[in-house]
This record gives sequence, C-alpha cells and structure tokens, in this order.
Amino acid sequence: MDFDKLIAQLREKMNARISMRNEYSSELETLRGKDNPTDADKARVEELRAGKAKIDAELVSFDEEMRQLEDEKKADDAIARLAQRSNPTGAAAGAGEPEQRNATVTVNEPRTYSRENDPRGMRFLGDVVADFRGDREAGTRLSSHLREERTLRGEAVERAVTTSGAPGTIIPQYLVDLYAPKGNPGRKFADMCRHHDLPDTGMTVYIPRQIASTTAGEQVNELDTVAESDYDDELISVKVRTAAASQTISAQASMRGNGTEDIVLEDLFKSYNTKLDDMLINSAGWGLLAVANPVSYTSGTPTAAELYRKILGASASIEDTLLDLDEDDLFTLMRGRRWAWFNGETTDQKPFVQQVGVPTNTFAVDEPGGYASPVAGFLPNGGRVVKDNNLPADGGTGTNEDTLVVVAQHEAHLWEDPSAPYFIRAEQTQAKKLGIDLVVFGFFAACFDRVVDAQGTPKAVHQKITGTGLVAPTF
Repeated sequence: MDFDKLIAQLREKMNARISMRNEYSSELETLRGKDNPTDADKARVEELRAGKAKIDAELVSFDEEMRQLEDEKKADDAIARLAQRSNPTGAAAGAGEPEQRNATVTVNEPRTYSRENDPRGMRFLGDVVADFRGDREAGTRLSSHLREERTLRGEAVERAVTTSGAPGTIIPQYLVDLYAPKGNPGRKFADMCRHHDLPDTGMTVYIPRQIASTTAGEQVNELDTVAESDYDDELISVKVRTAAASQTISAQASMRGNGTEDIVLEDLFKSYNTKLDDMLINSAGWGLLAVANPVSYTSGTPTAAELYRKILGASASIEDTLLDLDEDDLFTLMRGRRWAWFNGETTDQKPFVQQVGVPTNTFAVDEPGGYASPVAGFLPNGGRVVKDNNLPADGGTGTNEDTLVVVAQHEAHLWEDPSAPYFIRAEQTQAKKLGIDLVVFGFFAACFDRVVDAQGTPKAVHQKITGTGLVAPTF
C-alpha cells in the first residue's frame, strides 16, 4: 500500500473542501453586511451555513482518516527500521534450545560520521565532494550514512531524499547542531518568531483567522432574547517557500586544501540562516516590512528620548489593534548601529514611569552577550530589544535611514522543518573550471498579517518606524 500517495490524495480533497468553505465564508460576510437583506438573501445565508456545517463534518472525517493513515504508515516504517537493525542468526528454525529459536542479533556499529570521528564535518563534506569526483569509497560511506539516518530519523530523511530531483545526502544532525548557533546572528528575527512544525507534505500551510466574534449585550427585561452573533472563521493559506545557500569549491581546494570543508560547511549554514531571515523581513508582499503599519519619525536632531516615544506609540497602536495584548509579547527589532546609538545617548531626565528591576539612573538596560545574544537589552518600559542587521539601512532620500519594527511576537508565525537545513547536494556544473557546486536548502512558511478587522479586512499589527530621525547615527 502506497501510504504517501493515499495521504497526498486525501490532502487534496481536504484542500478542495477548505477552499470551498472559505468561499462560503466570504459570501456569508457579504450577505451579513447588507443593511436590508431580502428574503432570498436570508435563505442564501441559511444555505451557506448548512454548506459550511456539512464541510466541517467532512473535514473532521477526513482528519480522522488522515490520522489513521499516518499512524499505519508510522507503524510500517518502524517495523522496516527494526528489520534493518536486526540480523538473523542463520540458525535453522527449531535448532538449538527453545529460548534460542528465531533469535536475532542486533549489531551496534559506530556511525559513519559522528561527533567522535568527524567533529567538524570535514570528512563528511570531503566525501560529498569526492563522491562527485567518482570516488567509490566515498560513495559507499555516504550510502551507509544515509541508511543510518533512515533508521534514526525515518520520515524526515524520506522527505528530504524524495523532494529534490538532484542527488544528495542528509547532513548529520550533530553538524546541524554544531553550526546552527554560528548562523544565529543571521536569523535573529526568525528565532524570535512563533514557531510551528512544517507539515510533512504539500506546498501550502493553513492557519485559522477569526472573521466574526461573539457579541454580548444586556438583557433589559426578563426572558428578552439575548444578543446573538455567530462565531465565524476562515482558513487562510500560506505558501511554503524555499531558502537556499550554495558554494562553489574548486577541485584543488577539496583535494589539497587544509580545513577547506570545515570553512565551507560553516559558511553554507550561516548563509542559509541569513537568507531565511532576510526573506522574512524584506520580501515584497508578505514580508514583515511589507505588511507592517508605517510610523514616521521626522527630526533634524534625533534623540533617544524622541525615538523612545515613537516606540511607545507603536506599542500602543498594536494594543489598540489586538485589544488583549500581553505587553511581554512585544519586542523592538533594530539594527546593531541603532542600539549602539541608544547606548551612547545621555539624558538628565528619568522615565516618568519606572519599571520594577530597572535601575533608576539609566534610560535603558543593555544585556551583555554581543550580537549573538537573543535579546540585546531592555527599554525603560521593560520592552525587549532584538538586534538584526538584515533590517534595511538605505531608506529615505539620502539612502542612509534605517528601520525599526515593533513586533507582536504572537502574530509572527514561522513554520520550519525541525531538521532544516537538512539536505546537501553536490553538482559538477562547472566541470570545465574544476569546480563543484554545493547546495544547502530548507523549506519554510511565514505569516505576519493574520489579524482582520470587523469587516474581515486584514489589519496591520506590527509597526515599522522610518524617517529622517533614523539617519545613520554619528558617534
């Protein structure tokens, strides 16, 4: 039984029903917004509500069927991996003592690539390159590594190997753990987002968005009909995207270089993380800056106190939008040079409201740890500051203005594969130059504009501050 095919077919059915339900919701919203609905409108409303209820029941049934298929597939995969780990003794059935019949022997051999025998990944990446030079022994080691990864990581490996049309192999997990921290400075905003696991299949993820809420009212007299407003929502689709990094390594460097693979692998990881973060912030149409509400800060002689008031105003706007905002959910994203400017500013005034735990003689609090630290410091109101140099620094007519963003963390959604970036491939596309291309990539999805107003129109939650008050600081 081809579980992957059955699951994919079922997912297509679910997506079709979800699309139809969203169409019903949109039409319902239009009809409910009419001031004087006709009898035909009212009848259509009931028809649409019944249609949504029917689809909801079908989706529940599909979801249960999907879980059963996935559970059955996991069970089969587990048995297959168990079979790979166990080797028959070779004894004929019935031979030996009763307790020895049908016995199996599990062989625990050292991993092909491990923290002990290849701590920096030089041997692994060297084999990736050597395999594409026709080195059979390197190919054999990579094949052994792939079998080991299938045994330990099962479905993640199958997705990685079958998704790409090009040959490649899985990056050992210990190398992902080793080099990911070194790439973190390149994905500061990504690490602050609200994380979700990317689904196993498909190029679209879905997230619910409420488009109608319950309305409460006063019951003036006993037995009067209480206010009623039906809850309604829709599922919005979010595209699955790809972030990738590549590096060309020369045959001379791979064959005669000293530590070349170590440097290349680290650079690939860092480049991948930086590109992912850059896309989340700067992509047109869907990126954080594209959907954030603009706030202007105009000043010929900018000061930290002025900018701080703009940040407070942006925070207040987010609270007005979300209404039930948790203040701990906010953080301010800025370039490193802007936070350094904050650190260099002095004032003889104290904040009007003093936060518990914040020294009274300072305007803000710096958090030691440098750029790689998740949080750079805290503003006078206790708000977190996160430095991210993927924010633009070339805005305005003078192309020297940077941008700040006040972010509601709860509404910054990022889906990633837990093992990403987990795939590397090598291609001899530059054979005449004695060059070998190495590629690392991963899949992700992001949504920063889930919130809508009472009419169902998307509302800008996050607030971006720009203007002449943010010209390149001088020190």
